[in-house]
Amino acid sequence: MADQSEVPANPPEPANLRFLRRLVTTLTATMILGLIAIFTVLVIRLQTTSTMFPEITALPAGTEVLSVSRTPRELVIIDLSRRIYVLSLDGTTLLQEFELK
Repeated sequence: MADQSEVPANPPEPANLRFLRRLVTTLTATMILGLIAIFTVLVIRLQTTSTMFPEITALPAGTEVLSVSRTPRELVIIDLSRRIYVLSLDGTTLLQEFELK
C-alpha cells in the first residue's frame, strides 16, 4: 500500500477525459447559440404585421361577409345573401357583382 506522501494531490487528467470535457462544453455552447438564434428568428417573424386584405370600402351597406378570397388581381367576397362581389385589390372599387341562384 502506498503512503499518502507518494500519491500526487492532483493526478494528471487522461487525454480521453480532457477531450470529452471539451467536446461537451463545445456542444453545449453550440446548442445555446442555436436556441438563441431560433428564438431571435421567431421573435422577428412574429412581430411583423402583414395585411393580406385591405380595408374593404366598396361593399354595399348592410353586407354580411361570409368569405373573403384574394387572387393576384382582385378580391372576391361572398356574403350571406348568396351574392359574390369582385373588388379591386385595394378594396375601394367594385368591379363585378354576381347573384347565386
